[in-house]
Amino acid sequence: MTAVKVCGLTRAEDVRLACRFKATYAGFNFVATSPRRVTPAAARELCTACSPGMLKVGVFTAGDEAIDGAVVIAGLDLVQLHGRLTEEMVESSPVPIIAVARWSGSEFSVPRREILVRCHALLFDPSEGEGVPLDPARIEEASWPVPVLVAGGLAPETVGEVIRRLRPAGVDVASGVESAPGIKDPAKLERFFAAVKEADAHAG
Repeated sequence: MTAVKVCGLTRAEDVRLACRFKATYAGFNFVATSPRRVTPAAARELCTACSPGMLKVGVFTAGDEAIDGAVVIAGLDLVQLHGRLTEEMVESSPVPIIAVARWSGSEFSVPRREILVRCHALLFDPSEGEGVPLDPARIEEASWPVPVLVAGGLAPETVGEVIRRLRPAGVDVASGVESAPGIKDPAKLERFFAAVKEADAHAG
């Protein structure tokens, strides 16, 4: 099954929902400007609701000096870094990195191969958490040396087509399964996972 990352989690009941539907990743946003921002202490409490084996991901801006402390306090397994990723950041990171391809408004900028091969995965997200739809045509002809995750405007109604066209290793959803920022809608989340399962079943 295509891996699913439920991001922007702010409530324990939503973490438990993600576990119920067997999400691979639980995402916690530490970016100061995000409406889904959580503190390291709050994330630590939320992480206690994660199922064994679920990967706990902290979302940060690349270069944030609070990353190391948040990783330790919350017990994160991975960090997702938005912004310009450098070799020094990869070397010094306390946990593996999900690199984010930066969107300029017309194209994606991907970290250099020698940096990328040392990362856990590469995420394509034109929205920076704002729900801007991903155009699969921007990346469907390319290949990458690490697993690819995709995000951007994904919802129960749109995720199936993206999976069928791109066959990503995983999909990342936040606003598309919410009733308000940081508040997951159980019915939307259930439909999202059902749509992923259906797309997987019909993938050629």
